[in-house]
Amino acid sequence: MKERHAFIYAVRNELLLSFGFKSYKQYLKSSEWAEMRAAVFAEYTECICCPSKAQVVHHVRYDSATLLGVHRLNLAPLCNACHELMEIDEQGEKCSLARANTLMLEMARRKDAKQPWLQRFYKDRGRFKSKKRVDAGARKQAWRRRRDEREQESLPRDYSGVFWIRARRRP
Repeated sequence: MKERHAFIYAVRNELLLSFGFKSYKQYLKSSEWAEMRAAVFAEYTECICCPSKAQVVHHVRYDSATLLGVHRLNLAPLCNACHELMEIDEQGEKCSLARANTLMLEMARRKDAKQPWLQRFYKDRGRFKSKKRVDAGARKQAWRRRRDEREQESLPRDYSGVFWIRARRRP
C-alpha cells in the first residue's frame, strides 16, 4: 500500500481503537459488523455494479457514523468480482479509497443510473454528518503516530544552513 493513502487507513484504525477494536480484522469479525452487513444485504440483495448477487459490503467512507452503524449510507453492496476490480489496480496493489469509490460509482451508473442505492446515496449524503470530534481526534492521533514514526526513521537534521542565513541578516 502506498504511503499517500496510508493516512486514511491510519485514521480508520485510530477510530476503531477508540471504539474498542484492536484491528480492522477484529472489527470485521464482530457481531456489530455482522448485523450491519445483514441489514445492507436485506435492503439490497444485488450488486450495485452488475446483476450478480451481493457478497461483500464496501465502506465508501471510514467515518465514525459509518463504522458504528449509525447510518448505512456509506455501505455499498457488491459482488466479489466487482469489489476486487475496483480495489486492485493494474499492478496488483490496493488502490486508494478515492479511486476505488470513483470506479465503483462509474460502474454503478453504467449498470443503472436510477437504481435505488445510487439515488439514496446522492440524495442523502449531504444530510448525514459523522461525529466530528471523534473523527478529528482519530486524525490527530494518526498524524502524531505517523510523525513519531518518521522522526524515528529519519536521520538527525542539519540546521547549519538556517543559522548561516540568520547570521547573515544581522546588521
